[in-house]
Amino acid sequence: MIVVLADDLSGAAELAGAALRHGLSAEVQTVFSPDTAADVICVDTDTRLLSPEQAAHLAEAVTRNVVAAQPAWIFKKCDSVLRGPVLAEARAMARAAGQPRIMVLSANPSRGRVIRHGNYFVDGQPLHQTVFARDPAHPRTTARVAEMLGCDLAEVETPDAETVAAVARHAAAVDANTLPVGAADFFSALLAIRIPPGVEDIPHSAFRTPHSPGPTLVVCGSAASWAQRQASATAHGIPIFTMPVDADAVIRTLQARGQALVGIGNGPATLEVRPEILVSRLAAAAAAILSRMAVPRLLLEGGATAAAVIRTAGWTRLSADASSAPGIGVLRPAGAAGPALLVKPGSYAWPPEIWPLPRSA
Repeated sequence: MIVVLADDLSGAAELAGAALRHGLSAEVQTVFSPDTAADVICVDTDTRLLSPEQAAHLAEAVTRNVVAAQPAWIFKKCDSVLRGPVLAEARAMARAAGQPRIMVLSANPSRGRVIRHGNYFVDGQPLHQTVFARDPAHPRTTARVAEMLGCDLAEVETPDAETVAAVARHAAAVDANTLPVGAADFFSALLAIRIPPGVEDIPHSAFRTPHSPGPTLVVCGSAASWAQRQASATAHGIPIFTMPVDADAVIRTLQARGQALVGIGNGPATLEVRPEILVSRLAAAAAAILSRMAVPRLLLEGGATAAAVIRTAGWTRLSADASSAPGIGVLRPAGAAGPALLVKPGSYAWPPEIWPLPRSA
């Protein structure tokens, strides 16, 4: 058993998908339970928006429970651009796991996110000159990795990585005394090194994103992607609903058109309202829709949004299903009827085979 602690649900889903592509079964949990046949358990601790003290306390408590279950190894999934109290959580986890060293490697060279001379770049641009500079909760005002972590880096390694091969070299240097902390490329590199004998990687071409017959609902609570998603939906004739969401109108549209996008938007209903409250209201609207009609396919954009929808629906365990694209987690409620949940971080684009929605969806 391999256990991942992720600070949001989209990260947990992303690494569950990575495990699946390495031929391992995976489950996403909102409350850790070792009582599963899954090879990989990805736990959403939902700590990105907490204070460093709160996040550390929760991460340490969960890690102690994980250690008691005797996993093969533990990985800390952090945001690729280091949003949230990353190092506070990592130190708490390392302390609980008895690991004196930490390696933080959040670069995702496969997605154009690299670290060069201690600076973070997204598609060639310094991080603080990208859209992340305007992140409402964690604005990136520097590209310096050490400054973003914002803590004493004693016994913490933060290596450069400009290529997938460089990530693999760093992964090979992680020993039993080191807690690995990072993004999807780092986790995938560790899996490639440590994958159990007899388990073979499944070719990327073997995966297909589920296209279940029936309506598709897109729920976007990500400020980072809203403008792009709204413009694309308008261009492709996909009906858009923003806060306050009229659930009756959405249901009528799904029944008539087979597709709809609901999001927080930027209208009067969002003014001076904390992001977590807006996400909670959006999740409640989505849950109201799901309770009144079958929606076979649900696209959830943004980790906080996905977590809120899943929490409101009462799902605590979700099985990872096949995905056609890296970065997209496809989940289904374990042991219960429910839609296929396609989950991604707000900071990445949907792959073209998923978005924009086909008119026949």
